Amino acid sequence: MSIEAGRPDSLYRQYAGNPAESYEQHFTPAIGVHFARPVVEAADLGKGDLVLDVACGTGIAARLAALEVGPTGSVAGVDVDPAMLEVAATSDGGESIDWRQASAEQLPWDDGSFDAVLCSQGLQFFQDKAVALTEMRRVLTDDGRVALTTPGPTPPLFEAIGDVLAERVGPEASGFVDAVFALHQPAELRELLDAAGFAAIETEYRKVPLRLSPPAHFFWQYVTASPLAAMASQLDDHARAALEHAVVARTQPFTDAEALVTEPGMLLATARPGNA
Repeated sequence: MSIEAGRPDSLYRQYAGNPAESYEQHFTPAIGVHFARPVVEAADLGKGDLVLDVACGTGIAARLAALEVGPTGSVAGVDVDPAMLEVAATSDGGESIDWRQASAEQLPWDDGSFDAVLCSQGLQFFQDKAVALTEMRRVLTDDGRVALTTPGPTPPLFEAIGDVLAERVGPEASGFVDAVFALHQPAELRELLDAAGFAAIETEYRKVPLRLSPPAHFFWQYVTASPLAAMASQLDDHARAALEHAVVARTQPFTDAEALVTEPGMLLATARPGNA
């Protein structure tokens, strides 16, 4: 690891702490909700529907879904990370949702348990996407529907951040950035859904305009809310300051009145069980 000497201060300690809490406080309002809302809208939820949010994180899509299905419906959220679920359960609107810790590849519900399955920005991370989608299909009713989003391709802003991480920390540090945007081709997603037994598959590509915190603030918000938090905790103060300085310099082309601006792509897909 090669990191040049830099300013002995950074904003890191302002954001370091519980990654799940940082995710809910910073990532969810800045980015997560803008991907979750279209998923919920595309699912065309009705009052009384039974809904599952897969890879729910801190539960923004599940909470939005709960507003749609009302008190006669029910919503469950599943994630592998217990820390995310703990934050989800204590978030405003999360008290009435059934939170479960489990893998997307082995959902702990019976066949046909849900009218709709949601997955916002999670499918690209699954170790076995085919099995996870098959599980989503299994827990749907015969006339149910799935709605999901994945981001990509990598926006120039995140390419710049990934490049700095690769140069100054190592290629493994930029691997997370690459993974986030790894599934954005409509043909690939349609093939995965078809192989899992879905039909009536529809895909739509949208741009999502985002206005984010100033560069140094956003960088540490992003890092401390993600698996990159472990990497950051291992750096010393000088290394973190040098990293922050490099990111700020590299992301200047993406600033407007100090805020970072970007317009990532979003692949939105809906489908129904093949026998529907």
